[in-house]
Amino acid sequence: MSSMVLLGTGTCQIESERRASSVLIQLDDLHVLFDCGHGVLQRLLEAGIQHDALNHIVVSHFHPDHVSDLIPLLHAGAWSRRDPRTTDLHIYGPIGLQRIIGGFKEVFGESALQQPAYEVLVHEVHGEGFSIDEYAFDFVSLPPAGNHGLRFMCGGKRYAITGDSNFHEHEIAFLHKVDLAIIDSGHLEDDEIVQLAVASQAKTIVCSHLYREIDAPKLQSLAEKMGYKGTILVGRDLMSFVL
Repeated sequence: MSSMVLLGTGTCQIESERRASSVLIQLDDLHVLFDCGHGVLQRLLEAGIQHDALNHIVVSHFHPDHVSDLIPLLHAGAWSRRDPRTTDLHIYGPIGLQRIIGGFKEVFGESALQQPAYEVLVHEVHGEGFSIDEYAFDFVSLPPAGNHGLRFMCGGKRYAITGDSNFHEHEIAFLHKVDLAIIDSGHLEDDEIVQLAVASQAKTIVCSHLYREIDAPKLQSLAEKMGYKGTILVGRDLMSFVL
């Protein structure tokens, strides 16, 4: 069964109910983690996935609340006595990712984050897409934070996650008529979320990366009055969607 699980719907704010930004994509037996902010590894365990079973991570951009749990993930893979990593770990992201991972190894020592039994393979994405096994992923720049959104097909439907982003024509095009969109709502005003829903006509929009409380029924009502045909939801940690 394929699904998406919101592991973290928060931000740099430290909150008991929300971890930082992350979405687990499960495409049959393929697990892909989109972003890895603080507290996400604990949520991954709560979702039933051990860190050493995760072989693919996609980084949208290099803000700490999107990458900070990469360090404990790499460290656990190298030194955990219960579940040490034995398979290669692939990390995908924008240009500069090699410098980030290389910097971690320089600070902590390579043996602290990687062992000879496997490789940590860094893939800097130079175009607007990449593939993992038989799945193709769009990896599209969404200004202004150096962020990239992730979009893919599964079962004839289209899915998208924005990471960080602002309201602009690039985001509207990225979300145009997708079946399920998980969007950064922390950098959008309420009226911009409504406009994004109306302009993109994404069938379901899940507001994540939350700095504030969002009144989804209010936004839903406003969007419907402007012609929106879909559904607006507020995300919470460990919320899941069957694909």
